[in-house]
Amino acid sequence: MNKRIIFFTEKDARYGFGLAGFEQHVCDSDGLESLLEQFVQKPEYGLVVIDERLITENIDNRLRELERGLDLVFVIMPPPLKMETRREDYAVRLLRKAIGYHVQLNI
Repeated sequence: MNKRIIFFTEKDARYGFGLAGFEQHVCDSDGLESLLEQFVQKPEYGLVVIDERLITENIDNRLRELERGLDLVFVIMPPPLKMETRREDYAVRLLRKAIGYHVQLNI
């Protein structure tokens, strides 16, 4: 039987894995434990991926217990990087074009 992958993420990652066709549940660290209990007993799941921001000491201890008793693999995923949306300054673009190298000006 093929095993399924399930993702548990924070709200800011709500569309990523679901859009890719994976099963994804959005929750906070308080709701994660009850969600885990709903899904880990189901035999169709083989890999549980959890956003690192959801992990508390209690959850970490519970995951260790579950790993010993179930045929599941838990992966803690690092949080997504926040990309800084900064427009490149016109002067910097001109300098890069002229000298062929990126220059960062701190004014």
